Amino acid sequence: MKKVYIFFLLLVIILVIAASIIWFLPTSKNTVVNKAGTKNSQELSFVPLEKQAMPPFIKNVYPANDMKVDFHYEGDFTPQNDWGFIPLEYYTPPASSEKFLSVSKAKDRQDFLYRADGYLPIFQSEGGHSYQGTPIYMTNPDDKYSLSYLGFKINDESLISELKVELGIDYFAVPESGNTGAFEDNHFSLASLLGIDVVNACGPGVYVRKVGDSNLVFVQASDGIAWYKLEKPIALYNLDLNYCDDPPGTMPSYCNFWADDPPDCQKWCEYTASITSLVNGNLRMHVYYKPNDKEGLLRFQLANFIVSDPQGAYYQATMGQDFNHYYKAYLH
Repeated sequence: MKKVYIFFLLLVIILVIAASIIWFLPTSKNTVVNKAGTKNSQELSFVPLEKQAMPPFIKNVYPANDMKVDFHYEGDFTPQNDWGFIPLEYYTPPASSEKFLSVSKAKDRQDFLYRADGYLPIFQSEGGHSYQGTPIYMTNPDDKYSLSYLGFKINDESLISELKVELGIDYFAVPESGNTGAFEDNHFSLASLLGIDVVNACGPGVYVRKVGDSNLVFVQASDGIAWYKLEKPIALYNLDLNYCDDPPGTMPSYCNFWADDPPDCQKWCEYTASITSLVNGNLRMHVYYKPNDKEGLLRFQLANFIVSDPQGAYYQATMGQDFNHYYKAYLH
């Protein structure tokens, strides 16, 4: 009888050890083999948000129905954002069909994707003659909103060391909605009427004015969302809608926009790139991050865009086109 008890005891021990080994073995679903041949545990599934997440530390957040944000994530619209100069590189992990933007040369490459200050863009960055970014449509000129908080769904926050946000006005932007922007030229209009195709070599991004930027300070994580506060809130009102510092007027005939022009020629703009409002998405936002010195798959989705008014009330912008898209990068 004693031998039977010992047998069953040994059998239980063996089963426990076998179950432990099976439990801790990596599976093909969550294991990525990198180029060096080592294995890194990476969660290959990422379910993007379909609706905005709410910040738990703000009691009331009201809808801002007069403000909408569309989404143009870097590497998401291939080949539109390649510009034909430097094609973007992609990486597809084993057991996955998802394409990740490859950012393996962030430390020694400077072009439209890799900035000299070490930050990488989440949204489409400046490239060629386009400021790009994600457009913000503001339909009420009387609003006095300031960008105050941003929420992000990030699959692995350890891959990121710093985050910052920047806003600018592209006075010659062509929003994705098909609107041709606010810049008008009588010659272009006449050519259009005559059925002549006009190619504008100096397109979006030539007339850009930065509105402001700020570091993003981590506040808290809640329900899988990381919330950040702007170190310096960025005002989205009283913005200069005229690209030129001086009102348009009659430019002297001796000004040719050459290097040896007299100093008084500097106040004139070659073109009057001005807009009448921010309705058409000329206000653009960029989010930049600094990667840690770590390999991994990064997925990053904007979860909410929180603004405040002078009275201290908080509002969330309407999430528009491609809200459920997200940034995908393979850092290595």
